[in-house]
Amino acid sequence: MTKINEIGSEFWDIPIADSQNYLFPVQTQWFVSGRTALQAIIKDLQNCSTVAVPSWSCHSMLKPFVDAGMQLCFYPVYFHNRTLIQEVRLDCDILFLMDYFGYSSDLPDLQNFNGFIIRDLTHSIFSQSYSDADFYFGSLRKWCGFWTGGYAWRQDRRQLFNSDLDNEALLYIKLRKEAMALKNSYITAYSDNIENKEHLKVYNEAEDLLDNLHIASAAERDIDLIKSIDLKFIKQRRRANAELLMDAFKEFLIFPHLNETDIPLFVPILVPNGKRDKLRKILIEQKIYCPVHWPLSNLHNMEERTLSMIDCELSLVCDQRYTEKDMERIIEAINLFWKQDLQ
Repeated sequence: MTKINEIGSEFWDIPIADSQNYLFPVQTQWFVSGRTALQAIIKDLQNCSTVAVPSWSCHSMLKPFVDAGMQLCFYPVYFHNRTLIQEVRLDCDILFLMDYFGYSSDLPDLQNFNGFIIRDLTHSIFSQSYSDADFYFGSLRKWCGFWTGGYAWRQDRRQLFNSDLDNEALLYIKLRKEAMALKNSYITAYSDNIENKEHLKVYNEAEDLLDNLHIASAAERDIDLIKSIDLKFIKQRRRANAELLMDAFKEFLIFPHLNETDIPLFVPILVPNGKRDKLRKILIEQKIYCPVHWPLSNLHNMEERTLSMIDCELSLVCDQRYTEKDMERIIEAINLFWKQDLQ
């Protein structure tokens, strides 16, 4: 049986260069996940009861604040006149900021804000350098095959609380390692056995542990490999892939321009006429796995203008595992869908 290559889903490898990079500042600390890195930051914040967070956000970044007894104060993030708008509010103890998918964001002047600023660099770590926050954190798991890959640092260079790996964290790392080995075997197999997806079960077992992980250090293997990530390859391949997708779907883009320093995590589009889920299902049938950012949770408090974007968003895969041929396959599949279903 001819093998049909999978596009998207979980990572299994890390592109490595011969030379060391200097992507992270010297005061960076490494954590088992981005979520535990955020927990370490929150542990440092005393006498804070409210946090301003973007309406377009992941449940896993909201929960640590709630668990710490803080009130979430959402500020609207929405799409208007082909522009992503962030109406940042400054009436809270903490302001949580992030860029989206590696594209540049325009934010208001924050000089009058008197509280603490936390910046989530998960999407922008390869794109932008910032000096506007008191705390920075993120996760490299979204970019390539790290078992752990959480990071954080304070702008004032003081150390955050961290701890050795406990049994749950060690089990999490063990499962991630096993899942990536199984995924590598699946990807490199000559035949296409649609039932041979044991790696998904193991990845899911690892994900199920995330909510209960305590603050703990990253795997030593990851800390070493982070210094040798092939930044040039990742940046060039992602930009080249994104440019192909962006040229093909200009009228559906959330971010219509790729600035000089932008390194896309995905290429997010808005699928019109309530057809997002149907398109996603058809792509999955062709082994093209494009995620949605983000499923709503019981922690979200949304307005209609923010909901309309979230209900339509689909993140097209453009990462370094794939070539121009793979992008053409995505484009062909979506164009066929436009032709058949959106007339």
